[in-house]
Amino acid sequence: MEHLDFVDKLCKFGISIRTTNIENSEKEFEELNLFGEPRRIIVKNFNVEYKGSKPCDSFSGKNALKAMIRNSIDMDTWKHSWHNEIEPDNYQKFIDIIQEKILDRANQIDELLTTMFVLRKEIS
Repeated sequence: MEHLDFVDKLCKFGISIRTTNIENSEKEFEELNLFGEPRRIIVKNFNVEYKGSKPCDSFSGKNALKAMIRNSIDMDTWKHSWHNEIEPDNYQKFIDIIQEKILDRANQIDELLTTMFVLRKEIS
């Protein structure tokens, strides 16, 4: 889906997002890992690295960016990484998958917020 179409769909929920990245600030995520201890993924200025670890896991061949992509596309029950190689040729496909996940969650957030405010009104 084109970025502007995605932004328009989010706007229908009243959600406006430019970016969640703040220059020179660091974000930390946990890698989904079926084998062994999960590692921490650090994102700073659009650079993705493992925290205090080797840049590449020789067993799986994954780097931190690939792990982050896998985390995002494998949220929910369907594991897209099992059916698609995580390589640059598939990045647009992954963007589409991630956009759909965001829109699904926006719909869920809208329903949850509406329910919460109706309940607050009922209480008062």
